[in-house]
Amino acid sequence: MNDTNHQSGGRSPARWPWLSRDLGLGRNNGILFWVHLIWGAGFTIQAALWTIFIESLGASPTQIGIVVGGGAVIRTLLVIPAGILADRFPLKPVIIGMLAVPIFGAIGLALATEWWHALAGAVLMDLSGVAIPALSAYVAAASKPEDRTRTMTYIFSLSWLLSLAVAPAIGGWLAATSGFRTVYIVGAVLFACGIAIATRIDDMRPARDTDDASSGEPTIGYRQLLGSPGVRVVLGFHLLVPLLVFTGITLLPNFMNDERGVSVATIGVLASIGAVVAFGTSLLVSHWKPLTRPFMGMTAILGIVSISMALMLSFTALPIVAFAFMLRLCFSPIWSLMASAVAEVTPERVRGRAYGLCEFGVGIGDTTAPIASGSLYSVDHRLPLGVGLVTTVPLTMAALVAHRLRRRFTLVQSTNAVSDAEAISATGG
Repeated sequence: MNDTNHQSGGRSPARWPWLSRDLGLGRNNGILFWVHLIWGAGFTIQAALWTIFIESLGASPTQIGIVVGGGAVIRTLLVIPAGILADRFPLKPVIIGMLAVPIFGAIGLALATEWWHALAGAVLMDLSGVAIPALSAYVAAASKPEDRTRTMTYIFSLSWLLSLAVAPAIGGWLAATSGFRTVYIVGAVLFACGIAIATRIDDMRPARDTDDASSGEPTIGYRQLLGSPGVRVVLGFHLLVPLLVFTGITLLPNFMNDERGVSVATIGVLASIGAVVAFGTSLLVSHWKPLTRPFMGMTAILGIVSISMALMLSFTALPIVAFAFMLRLCFSPIWSLMASAVAEVTPERVRGRAYGLCEFGVGIGDTTAPIASGSLYSVDHRLPLGVGLVTTVPLTMAALVAHRLRRRFTLVQSTNAVSDAEAISATGG
């Protein structure tokens, strides 16, 4: 990426002095941390109540799955071209434009009166995922390789968890006192505030704008990316992690409410308390060297989520149910670990497409898992957790094996596959 200010220089954000606190991430990534904190609160304020809200509109478990997965379908279809945009056009307009779309989604949900009305709002909320290739490429380019996992964990995980520590409790209180619609109106305001802050970042142009023309290197497309063993391994986990884990936990709030008798307000409070535990997990991923290696960190996170599902299935006592729910919230650092893995296996000039390809895998999982979870839940409320548990445990072991064999997953060095100045391992470990 071509950006002379991407570490710490650039304009001084005089209007918002607190934005100068970049947490050692560099100016632009520091701003994106605050963006993701405030903008992300628009999601976290309703995250623990999302499926319960859809149910309140008269949806069956299967219909809940359709609404939750519907937005992911559209996002999945768009992330491949979004990856190409991230490699060909300035990143700032793409990031800001797509992060603004959930404002309209939140307004649509506030106005919904039938469960199928919520589908349109869900699609608009989910379209923010189209920004992921551009946003991930921006963060990767604006950070040093040795700091990449830490930077991505701060932006994509820690900021989210900080908002999760406060916003769900507020959302639960608002839902109990003023109704679900108030929650979504407040969410729209938070989205707008985050966008206002995002306008402060510097723009970056893709490296290929200058590098490819002068070097004469062949254009690299998705077929060439798939020729890399490292890319295939990382793509496989981007598909399987959301598919298997979300099959188990998508309807977890409903399970707690229906089977364990936990109130909506209590679920919101537990989500906020659990964010503190998850925050600690993210700090470990950011600063403890063994866990900064992507697949080793993924092994730990998937293991924690497996324990959460096992406890939720096996016990009915509120303290254990609450603890299991908090462990489930430790899942969020896995996204920064997988994003870091993508950056490690691809050169900068094709990173947008690599993120688009992997986000396509995530989209398939996001689309399929809620529908599968809803269908299983309509048969037996315990089935989603049971299926999630028996499939996530082997996935945990696969992540450990991938970590052990990481040095074998090297990029193919040829004009017919992704190439860079050196062979890069699939995990950077």
